[in-house]
Amino acid sequence: MMNEDVPRRIFLDSSMLQTIQDYGGFLYENEIILPTDPIHRDSRGITKLDGLRNIMKVNERALFEFAISRNSFKEVEAKGDLHYLQWAYDVLDHWLVCISESGEPYGDQQSLQAIESDSFNYLSVPDKVLLRDAIALDCDLFLTMENKLPKCSAHIEKHLGIRILSPDVLWVILRKWAPLFY
Repeated sequence: MMNEDVPRRIFLDSSMLQTIQDYGGFLYENEIILPTDPIHRDSRGITKLDGLRNIMKVNERALFEFAISRNSFKEVEAKGDLHYLQWAYDVLDHWLVCISESGEPYGDQQSLQAIESDSFNYLSVPDKVLLRDAIALDCDLFLTMENKLPKCSAHIEKHLGIRILSPDVLWVILRKWAPLFY
């Protein structure tokens, strides 16, 4: 994905899935977030949520393909929250429809091999697993609520061809294209 391109396929890590589920009322119904809400522990939390709300509004017409993997699903299962698990199944159903319409992804084999090199040892094992999944699923973008992983985006994009962004940063890119989708 080039710096200013609108992504087609976006990988949602488990932090994104959890955020969409937890803050769906804010994202889709403009519900108020209380000052005591845990999102305020992240200095950019509300900004990220605002960006995500705008992305979802654009998605009503842009129809991004939101991808998840078996490994991201394992992280959801590990939480032990049946409501969250059921919601993740709904996202999975959407993703399976996308695959059936666009064909089975095959991933960039060179990038899949490159992620195993020593130059990516700074990634945690879970991050590396999910990033590998995103590449294998032909995703243009890896979307996360985390703060640490997006700091590595330039290196990862240069060597693996996929960007890692938080919703607020993605919104900065999409904002100029948003009028096309309203």
